[in-house]
Amino acid sequence: MDLKGVIADHMGHFSVYDIPNLLLVLVASVVLGHITAIWGARSNARDARRCALWAGTGALAAALVRSQLPLATLVLAAAVVVGKRDDANRGLDHLIMLLIGIGCGSGATVIVGIALVVFIPIMRWALKAPDRA
Repeated sequence: MDLKGVIADHMGHFSVYDIPNLLLVLVASVVLGHITAIWGARSNARDARRCALWAGTGALAAALVRSQLPLATLVLAAAVVVGKRDDANRGLDHLIMLLIGIGCGSGATVIVGIALVVFIPIMRWALKAPDRA
């Protein structure tokens, strides 16, 4: 077997043409997650980076699953292992970031970006609290 055959065997259900799309989805979800964390949740720089990482993780998980039930079950199990967080706002922020990532990873990056134009002001209004300012 040649090198191309070995690489093709380890691509899973992806083709070479899927690689640029996966990279675009990852970058878009991280950028949208960071913007949402800064403007919507009013996070500091460190928390915004962590939120962006959550968005990227959701995008990577959704892109890897691509309608495969066994892999989707494994990703869900990993999410359950992560467990609940103590702080309700941080848990909500992580959920929002995962939804951004899943939306981008499933191929709806443009729709997620458009929806965030309306969702970020709603998020700012809903999370307006003295300790979050």
